[in-house]
Amino acid sequence: MKKWLLLFCLIPLLSIGQTHRCVTDSLHRYKLAIDREYKLRYQNIEQSLQYHQLHKATTNDSAYTIPVVVHIIYHTDNASVENISDEQIQSQIDVLNEDYNTNNENILDVPTIWQPLVRNSKIKFVLANTDTNGNYTTGINRTATSITSAFSIFDNRIFSKVDGGDDAWNSNFYLNIWVCELENNILGFAAFPGTTSNSDGVVINYKAFGRFKNTIAPYNYGRTATHEVGHWLNLVHIWGDDNGACSNDDAIADTPKQANSNTRCPSFPKTDACTDTAPGIMYMNYMDYTDDRCMSFFTNRQVERMKQVLATLRNSIVASNGLASPNINQSDLSIDSIENPVTYSSNRCFQPKVKIRNNGNTTHSNITFNYAVSAGISKNYVWKDSIQSGETKWVELDEIGGDLGSNLFEVRIVNIDYNRVNNYKSASFRINNTSTFNCAISSSIAIYPNPFTNSNVLTIDANYPESQKATIKIYSNDGKMVYSKEFKFNPKDKLELSSLELSAGLYQMEFNGEINHDVKKFVVVNK
Repeated sequence: MKKWLLLFCLIPLLSIGQTHRCVTDSLHRYKLAIDREYKLRYQNIEQSLQYHQLHKATTNDSAYTIPVVVHIIYHTDNASVENISDEQIQSQIDVLNEDYNTNNENILDVPTIWQPLVRNSKIKFVLANTDTNGNYTTGINRTATSITSAFSIFDNRIFSKVDGGDDAWNSNFYLNIWVCELENNILGFAAFPGTTSNSDGVVINYKAFGRFKNTIAPYNYGRTATHEVGHWLNLVHIWGDDNGACSNDDAIADTPKQANSNTRCPSFPKTDACTDTAPGIMYMNYMDYTDDRCMSFFTNRQVERMKQVLATLRNSIVASNGLASPNINQSDLSIDSIENPVTYSSNRCFQPKVKIRNNGNTTHSNITFNYAVSAGISKNYVWKDSIQSGETKWVELDEIGGDLGSNLFEVRIVNIDYNRVNNYKSASFRINNTSTFNCAISSSIAIYPNPFTNSNVLTIDANYPESQKATIKIYSNDGKMVYSKEFKFNPKDKLELSSLELSAGLYQMEFNGEINHDVKKFVVVNK
């Protein structure tokens, strides 16, 4: 009876129609009430961490790399949406690495008074290379479930293969992340240390996993996972989950007391009943409930608490073989990291730089990269150098540009190889140069080749210093429109039009942009 009364008490917290940022605390309190062993384990863990904190002489500055396995559970009737792409999964791993290593572009938004509290955790997340049996893996498990309804927070079928979910990999050695549809607009929940191993990990709604693409605003920057992994590393909500009493806090000395959660994007400074003087409450902390774009940092003491967990309770993950290099006898190229742009760029036009690795046993050359900024025109670059098995090399791509403010750089290797999961990388960054435009281009469009034949690709250079949406229209000499489509153009973008079937003659192209307008004529000749 006690169990069902507690379940009934939780129902008002999960009202239909309202988005629930995180229900980790609700689930945690429920487990404390019904599971005596869980309660004892959690109490012992807290006592151990407090002792560790009191008697620890030095700060933990160690770097940790955590192997991740992502379990995608999708309904067969909605597979096109729920069975998210490898690129979407990699974008979430990228967000975790940015946020936990202060490489997020909005780290610049942290108020000046709190900037000394910002700390790089040196915690890195990587999709596992090797499974629990020592075999090669992409770190992604996909399960088509016959379950027709969304999962509740009490539904242990999520964690069971035979029941329509997917089994956890050994939680001593992997961070398990389950991605599925959650009921009542719940975005995610996580297991605190001490949870039984079969459900030890993080669960995220597929609508909030990764950045942009299929995610829902304002939870489309991947910060749900950042928040929930914080719980997995034993951080609690910044307001201490005391319903505004100001009697509890988050056990973190350098975060101000806070009455309750915050939503949307408040204005700084914001005060409340628990902290009524400026600078007020730390609503932009990852452990609050604000919109993704407003979350920006962990404090020094939060990082110390997470690293205490990794040094003690979750220390076995350091010995994981999940990141061991398996024997691959096929071609396998990967993009390991992005050196530029990271966090911000001072120029509207910049030269991207990425680090690639040859994980296979075949020497490669003529590697093609496809890349774009913030959904602008994508560019291809062919790197003609060679990279041998086991080598890593830096590759500088051709210059590209973006908007002032927030941007997303995305790059992928086009070459087909054995493992495509690691062929994609993204970086969130900010262009902050508001005074000068450092990009030597003229103010017009260029069309080539001119004359043009249908066997060619018609290339359009939109040489404008301002990013803008524009419609390209092509008219024949008698005034008939034969082509029309809208694109987003960033500085230095080139648009390539293929499969144009145009009769011989004179044509006019119109560039109708939000800022610029231009007209060019070109000639089509017979093949």
